[in-house]
Amino acid sequence: MIGIVILNYRNWEDTLRCIRSIAQNPPTEPYNIILVDNASPNEPEYDLEEMIQQYRVTYIANKENRGYNGGNNIGIHAALEKECDAILISNNDVCFRLGSIQKLWEYTKKHPEVGIVGPKILDAEGKVQKSNLCRKTGMKEKYLVRTRLNAIFRKAYRTYFGLDRNYDTIFDVHAVLGCCFLMTAECAKKVTPLDEHPFLYEEELILGICMERAGYRTVYDPEAVIEHLHGGSTKHVKAFAFAHNVRSEIYYCRKYLNASKAQIYPLYWYRVGLYLIRCLKYQDFREQWKWFRKMTREELL
Repeated sequence: MIGIVILNYRNWEDTLRCIRSIAQNPPTEPYNIILVDNASPNEPEYDLEEMIQQYRVTYIANKENRGYNGGNNIGIHAALEKECDAILISNNDVCFRLGSIQKLWEYTKKHPEVGIVGPKILDAEGKVQKSNLCRKTGMKEKYLVRTRLNAIFRKAYRTYFGLDRNYDTIFDVHAVLGCCFLMTAECAKKVTPLDEHPFLYEEELILGICMERAGYRTVYDPEAVIEHLHGGSTKHVKAFAFAHNVRSEIYYCRKYLNASKAQIYPLYWYRVGLYLIRCLKYQDFREQWKWFRKMTREELL
């Protein structure tokens, strides 16, 4: 059985659309949808209980928002308790096409050394999202690829995200995008629970390192196709999301790259500059400036 973990926060309509796409394009393998709500402050406009019964959803309501990794850990644990053979992690703003889930599952069955496989991802306009992480993110990549310096170091940028590769072919990657991927149960037992210190962001980078340590391959398979419609779970909390992005980046550099403060500080002040630029335009950034500084500086200490 495949356990399909969907994490919801606020955007109930996206969640319903995602679940419907699974029901309309189900895998031939038995499956169970595990919906984890991360303490949404709002209720859906539709009848939630009716939806749960109609699609045979296992529903888990968290009492607090535990972030991306924390919320998914709840769903992964439930899937393992149900003795699922594989676990599909999906954002709620994803729509599945015919055969996509089954193809991901079949690839792992044929290649037991593969622990995670990710699909081809199309945006709302039908364009391929070329954003797989094709190598580990070290401090070099943090500066040359994940800042505006990528306009100068274009080759490093292209090879990092695999823009030099054919996205219609299967290839190994360091990490696939976190919006949707399938993980075997045996792999999940070795690389989960996911590190819950990052509330948002850096999850893919950390999981890539955990996969390397566990000795599993991570593969991109374009035979499975999904649509990523980029919902709005964080659109109402942009300053909050930005702050956690910076906090998670500091944590990743310190814990997983063993970077010194001297290596991190220039990157940190670059992010502070980006935050201040946003303060000129957005009120929520101005209102949360002190909180942003306090939280990120505490992570540096």
